[in-house]
Amino acid sequence: MTACRHGILSAVFVLLLAGCGGANTRQGDIAYYDLGTIAKVSGTQALMLRGIDVQAPSWLGTPAMQFRLAYADAGRRQSYAASRWAAPPAELLESALRRRIASGETDVSSAGCRLRIDIDEFAQVFDTTDTSRAVIEARVLLLAARSDQLLARRVISLSRPATTADAKGGVTAFADLTGEMSRDVAFWLVKLARDTPALAERCRVGT
Repeated sequence: MTACRHGILSAVFVLLLAGCGGANTRQGDIAYYDLGTIAKVSGTQALMLRGIDVQAPSWLGTPAMQFRLAYADAGRRQSYAASRWAAPPAELLESALRRRIASGETDVSSAGCRLRIDIDEFAQVFDTTDTSRAVIEARVLLLAARSDQLLARRVISLSRPATTADAKGGVTAFADLTGEMSRDVAFWLVKLARDTPALAERCRVGT
């Protein structure tokens, strides 16, 4: 009886998260979100970059705001019916990183190396019915200016608790997490420039 009751409660919770049946949600009822503004942080000169490219797998290639119920069915990827991202996550992250990095430690120019970020996860994870967290997992690759030669690599795995167990709470957590990711990448580039002068020079001349 207890297992049955738990299953019923989980099913009701999924319906509430999904917006009480996505098939009947009208376009005008959908709320669209982005990642907000990215705070500028000044710093020392980092590596010269020719461009920043953020890529994602096919299942993250839509504006759907995705979540998992880790406590009930962790392998199932679901999405809110009445809430959407304004663009696919990769596009939102790319825009945020360009604004953040161009504003401080790194100059995006015609010369320099290329930064590619491969997203592996971008979803809100519910550990219980009333607690959730935003999760971003990615691989950051510094590539040569005119080839795909890998010059440096960094793995990022970030998580931020949401203040509320709903789409709006997830958006706020992702906005904070994106700022953290931007700072992480920017300061990583600063460290590379400081610790490996030869690499900094290679990026400066664009070879």
